[in-house]
Amino acid sequence: MSHPGTVFCMVTTTLTSTYDFAEHNQPDCVVMAASFADCAEFELLDTLFRILGIGCVLMADDPGMVLSSLSSKAREHVIFVTDQHDSRALLDAVRAASQRKSDTSNPPSRAESKTQFDPQKVVLIGASTGGIDALLKTTQSFGTTCPPTLIVQHTGGSFAASLIRLLDGATQAKVEQAQDGMPLKPGHIYLPPGDMAHLCLHKGAAPRMSLQAGPPVSGHRPSVDALFTSAVPIAKNIVAALLTGMGRDGARGMTALREAGATTIGQDQATSVVYGMPRIAKELGGVEQELPLPKIGPALLSACAARLRA
Repeated sequence: MSHPGTVFCMVTTTLTSTYDFAEHNQPDCVVMAASFADCAEFELLDTLFRILGIGCVLMADDPGMVLSSLSSKAREHVIFVTDQHDSRALLDAVRAASQRKSDTSNPPSRAESKTQFDPQKVVLIGASTGGIDALLKTTQSFGTTCPPTLIVQHTGGSFAASLIRLLDGATQAKVEQAQDGMPLKPGHIYLPPGDMAHLCLHKGAAPRMSLQAGPPVSGHRPSVDALFTSAVPIAKNIVAALLTGMGRDGARGMTALREAGATTIGQDQATSVVYGMPRIAKELGGVEQELPLPKIGPALLSACAARLRA
């Protein structure tokens, strides 16, 4: 049993071990070298911290160099210590960070949708920088009868399982790891198991997932372009969204999907952390409709609604 004023310390050396410890032990505060914030995986880690109310102190000689790589929510959440030899400043920062409250801005919707969905429809979503929060917001309205949904988010392979657990706790849909040859089921959201293969759709009597080995596509593995392009043969049954992200992955594939008859949605500039991927898709003509983040989830579900005959 702990006593007031008692401090327990745990030292971890990697982002993966830090995530696992934080997820299972929920410490009051985590102190990290600011260099970790430059890693793409830090976005997922900080999201977990905010959801669980875990404070984060970054030790940085120059916070300005670090801020540019953080999302707006991360900038509000972390506390910087610039003098690593000032024990009083570090203690004050830890105390302040330990008072952080959990982020309840993304609670799962508990009201099951009464919408009947077209059983042929499949939702595809691609995201990168800023995508963790965007995916939490987009999928929170997905329920136990939502269309089968495949997601590619640029995250380090060792964090794939962590991202799946995080999303699974934010939606009533079942979020799980994709497996090669797995059939698509309503009420399920699938993500690739790591960064060793591309998540794709395999056309057949009934579409199935496939995990295809190969080099990076558009600079990434798994690649949004690989997923989107694989779905072109069944484009008329596809509803695709391209969310915030740096670079151009997904832009070419979304354009091909739209040209083949898919419904395509791009996140707008105002709500994107980085207006890169959706911007290029728009410039290429791949975005049928551009929407702010809060409207994308409902729009995806609406586009999949069954058209009932009179």
